[in-house]
Amino acid sequence: MPGAKHDQKKDLSQILSVFEDLRFAVLATSGEGKPYASLIAFAFTADRRNVIFATSKATRKYKNMMNQGSVSILIDNRSQRPEDLSRAEAVTLLGTARLVRAGARKKEYSNIFLGKHPELSTFIDDPGTALMMMAIEEAIHVTRFQNVSVWSERAG
Repeated sequence: MPGAKHDQKKDLSQILSVFEDLRFAVLATSGEGKPYASLIAFAFTADRRNVIFATSKATRKYKNMMNQGSVSILIDNRSQRPEDLSRAEAVTLLGTARLVRAGARKKEYSNIFLGKHPELSTFIDDPGTALMMMAIEEAIHVTRFQNVSVWSERAG
Protein backbone atom coordinates (compact mmCIF):
# COMPACT_ATOMS: atom_id res chain seq x y z
CA MET A 1 0.00 0.00 0.00
CA PRO A 2 1.59 3.35 -1.02
CA GLY A 3 2.42 5.47 1.98
CA ALA A 4 1.91 2.63 4.44
CA LYS A 5 4.03 2.82 7.56
CA HIS A 6 5.44 -0.43 8.94
CA ASP A 7 6.41 -1.02 12.57
CA GLN A 8 7.70 -4.40 13.72
CA LYS A 9 7.96 -3.51 17.43
CA LYS A 10 4.56 -4.25 19.02
CA ASP A 11 4.11 -7.52 20.87
CA LEU A 12 1.11 -9.77 20.30
CA SER A 13 -0.60 -9.03 23.62
CA GLN A 14 -0.33 -5.29 22.98
CA ILE A 15 -1.84 -5.65 19.50
CA LEU A 16 -4.73 -7.86 20.64
CA SER A 17 -5.65 -5.79 23.70
CA VAL A 18 -7.57 -3.39 21.42
CA PHE A 19 -9.84 -6.26 20.31
CA GLU A 20 -10.32 -8.08 23.64
CA ASP A 21 -13.92 -6.95 24.17
CA LEU A 22 -15.11 -7.62 20.62
CA ARG A 23 -17.29 -10.66 20.11
CA PHE A 24 -17.24 -11.48 16.41
CA ALA A 25 -14.68 -11.89 13.66
CA VAL A 26 -14.36 -13.18 10.11
CA LEU A 27 -12.72 -16.56 9.58
CA ALA A 28 -11.16 -17.24 6.18
CA THR A 29 -10.64 -20.85 5.11
CA SER A 30 -9.81 -22.46 1.80
CA GLY A 31 -11.39 -25.42 0.09
CA GLU A 32 -11.32 -26.83 -3.41
CA GLY A 33 -8.95 -24.02 -4.42
CA LYS A 34 -11.38 -21.28 -3.38
CA PRO A 35 -11.38 -18.91 -0.39
CA TYR A 36 -14.34 -18.93 1.97
CA ALA A 37 -15.19 -16.36 4.69
CA SER A 38 -17.48 -16.91 7.68
CA LEU A 39 -18.63 -14.88 10.64
CA ILE A 40 -17.60 -16.46 13.95
CA ALA A 41 -17.93 -15.75 17.66
CA PHE A 42 -14.47 -15.92 19.26
CA ALA A 43 -12.48 -15.66 22.46
CA PHE A 44 -8.74 -15.39 23.14
CA THR A 45 -6.94 -17.65 25.57
CA ALA A 46 -5.55 -15.81 28.62
CA ASP A 47 -2.07 -15.62 27.08
CA ARG A 48 -3.55 -14.25 23.81
CA ARG A 49 -1.66 -16.84 21.78
CA ASN A 50 -4.76 -18.74 20.61
CA VAL A 51 -8.23 -17.96 19.30
CA ILE A 52 -11.11 -20.25 20.32
CA PHE A 53 -14.28 -20.56 18.25
CA ALA A 54 -16.98 -23.10 17.52
CA THR A 55 -18.70 -24.32 14.39
CA SER A 56 -21.14 -26.97 13.35
CA LYS A 57 -19.43 -30.02 11.90
CA ALA A 58 -21.90 -29.79 9.00
CA THR A 59 -20.45 -26.50 7.70
CA ARG A 60 -18.17 -25.71 4.78
CA LYS A 61 -15.74 -23.93 7.10
CA TYR A 62 -15.37 -27.06 9.24
CA LYS A 63 -14.75 -29.24 6.18
CA ASN A 64 -12.24 -26.72 4.86
CA MET A 65 -10.35 -26.59 8.19
CA MET A 66 -10.20 -30.38 8.44
CA ASN A 67 -8.68 -30.54 4.94
CA GLN A 68 -6.48 -27.44 5.21
CA GLY A 69 -5.71 -26.10 8.68
CA SER A 70 -4.15 -22.82 7.55
CA VAL A 71 -6.66 -20.06 8.24
CA SER A 72 -6.85 -16.35 8.88
CA ILE A 73 -9.11 -14.39 11.18
CA LEU A 74 -9.95 -10.72 10.69
CA ILE A 75 -11.06 -8.77 13.75
CA ASP A 76 -11.97 -5.11 13.42
CA ASN A 77 -13.62 -2.39 15.47
CA ARG A 78 -15.25 -0.36 12.69
CA SER A 79 -18.57 1.31 13.30
CA GLN A 80 -19.58 1.94 9.67
CA ARG A 81 -19.15 5.72 10.10
CA PRO A 82 -16.99 8.19 8.15
CA GLU A 83 -14.69 8.72 11.16
CA ASP A 84 -13.59 5.08 10.81
CA LEU A 85 -10.99 6.39 8.34
CA SER A 86 -9.05 7.76 11.29
CA ARG A 87 -10.29 5.56 14.17
CA ALA A 88 -10.91 2.01 12.97
CA GLU A 89 -8.37 -0.71 13.67
CA ALA A 90 -8.14 -4.21 12.28
CA VAL A 91 -5.94 -7.21 12.91
CA THR A 92 -5.48 -10.18 10.61
CA LEU A 93 -4.36 -13.27 12.50
CA LEU A 94 -2.68 -16.05 10.54
CA GLY A 95 -2.31 -19.53 11.92
CA THR A 96 -3.37 -23.13 12.02
CA ALA A 97 -6.82 -24.23 13.21
CA ARG A 98 -7.19 -27.52 15.06
CA LEU A 99 -10.10 -29.42 16.52
CA VAL A 100 -10.06 -29.40 20.33
CA ARG A 101 -10.72 -32.98 21.35
CA ALA A 102 -12.42 -34.23 24.53
CA GLY A 103 -10.53 -33.85 27.78
CA ALA A 104 -9.23 -31.21 30.16
CA ARG A 105 -8.17 -28.81 27.42
CA LYS A 106 -11.61 -28.95 25.79
CA LYS A 107 -13.25 -28.16 29.14
CA GLU A 108 -10.82 -25.27 29.73
CA TYR A 109 -11.33 -23.81 26.24
CA SER A 110 -15.12 -24.29 26.41
CA ASN A 111 -15.17 -22.35 29.69
CA ILE A 112 -13.12 -19.51 28.17
CA PHE A 113 -15.40 -19.38 25.13
CA LEU A 114 -18.59 -19.52 27.21
CA GLY A 115 -17.25 -16.84 29.55
CA LYS A 116 -17.51 -14.46 26.61
CA HIS A 117 -20.51 -16.10 24.88
CA PRO A 118 -22.77 -17.66 27.55
CA GLU A 119 -25.70 -17.55 25.13
CA LEU A 120 -23.95 -20.28 23.07
CA SER A 121 -23.87 -22.92 25.84
CA THR A 122 -26.45 -25.15 24.12
CA PHE A 123 -24.52 -24.87 20.84
CA ILE A 124 -21.19 -25.79 22.51
CA ASP A 125 -22.75 -28.83 24.21
CA ASP A 126 -24.25 -30.18 20.98
CA PRO A 127 -22.39 -33.30 19.70
CA GLY A 128 -22.54 -31.81 16.19
CA THR A 129 -20.48 -28.80 17.28
CA ALA A 130 -16.71 -28.65 16.92
CA LEU A 131 -14.67 -26.52 19.31
CA MET A 132 -11.73 -25.12 17.35
CA MET A 133 -8.49 -23.48 18.38
CA MET A 134 -6.25 -21.41 16.11
CA ALA A 135 -2.65 -21.00 17.23
CA ILE A 136 -1.61 -17.48 16.22
CA GLU A 137 1.55 -17.52 14.12
CA GLU A 138 1.41 -13.97 12.76
CA ALA A 139 -0.63 -10.81 13.43
CA ILE A 140 -0.91 -7.84 11.07
CA HIS A 141 -2.40 -4.81 12.84
CA VAL A 142 -3.61 -1.85 10.75
CA THR A 143 -4.62 1.55 12.11
CA ARG A 144 -5.74 4.65 10.20
CA PHE A 145 -5.95 2.41 7.09
CA GLN A 146 -2.19 2.67 6.56
CA ASN A 147 -0.16 2.22 9.74
CA VAL A 148 0.90 -1.43 9.84
CA SER A 149 2.43 -3.35 12.77
CA VAL A 150 3.43 -6.99 12.37
CA TRP A 151 4.03 -9.59 15.03
CA SER A 152 5.40 -12.98 14.07
CA GLU A 153 5.95 -16.07 16.18
CA ARG A 154 9.22 -16.54 14.27
CA ALA A 155 10.42 -13.07 15.28
CA GLY A 156 9.30 -13.45 18.90
